[in-house]
Amino acid sequence: MLKFLRQISLFTLILTLFNVGLFFLISGFYIKDYDEVDLDYSQYILADSHGIPLGDHTEDHQVHNFSNHSDSYLDMERKLKFLIRNAEVKRIYLSVDDHTLSPTREKQNNLDRSAYYADENDFSSFESFLRNKYLNYYCVFLNDRYSLIIKNFMEEELFDFSKWGGSRSKSAWEKLSDKEKLQISQERINHYFDYQDPSQNMAHALERIILLCKEKHIELIGIKFPLTRTYVDLMNEESYKADSIFRSHQLPIVDFDSLFLEQDSLFRDMDHLDNGGGVKFVEILFDSLDNQGMVQQIQSSTKTTFE
Repeated sequence: MLKFLRQISLFTLILTLFNVGLFFLISGFYIKDYDEVDLDYSQYILADSHGIPLGDHTEDHQVHNFSNHSDSYLDMERKLKFLIRNAEVKRIYLSVDDHTLSPTREKQNNLDRSAYYADENDFSSFESFLRNKYLNYYCVFLNDRYSLIIKNFMEEELFDFSKWGGSRSKSAWEKLSDKEKLQISQERINHYFDYQDPSQNMAHALERIILLCKEKHIELIGIKFPLTRTYVDLMNEESYKADSIFRSHQLPIVDFDSLFLEQDSLFRDMDHLDNGGGVKFVEILFDSLDNQGMVQQIQSSTKTTFE
């Protein structure tokens, strides 16, 4: 019996050390920076990858950029609740782009990572809280997404020798041919707008965000991020209309999707600004809102469009 217990203890120790090693690997390129937030601000941006190019430049305007790749409204709801518990939140800028209610967000989100910001009250049961907040988050073997990420890392990073020499790089959007732009844009549209109806899960999460901000007297402003001409023309009227939910609550929206239609040099792809575009957009966004008193103006309107 003693020998058996020793073997079990040794096996558990090895498994624990292996898990710790894999978790550090996951932390290095997947969780990295997701669990970082500055709580000394009263204004925050909550968005998906469209908010990433704004970087830390928003802090020049006393706004912390809390955006992250693939964040869904479910992730943003968790982040908002975390901010309310730990900071003096006065204003939230929230992405209400045409794709943010897409059913694709039910599979492409950060629920495994945003659990870091969740509280026991955010879950239906203590078992669900324990499983999502701790077991799935820290135990690599219990998280299916971690396994997929490690597999992709091994295949695309460690064994993709073309990356080692630094020879691979994405072409700037402006350098692509018109045919390439059309093809890539159509693929993105097919990805986001493959379903006729919006995700009810995302819509309900957005409604909860709005109601929570009202309850806590937090000013909520919707943002539509800049898009390229090619993408806008192909997308036509495709939209899951997150902005219409905002308007139904008489909330202000600053619509910048047409801001840089003729400036492809500011984009890294069809619907994401590059770093330079992000810097320029930050100045336009906050100069319009603050210096020109646009916040007061849009409070009396449901939408302000910048051309």
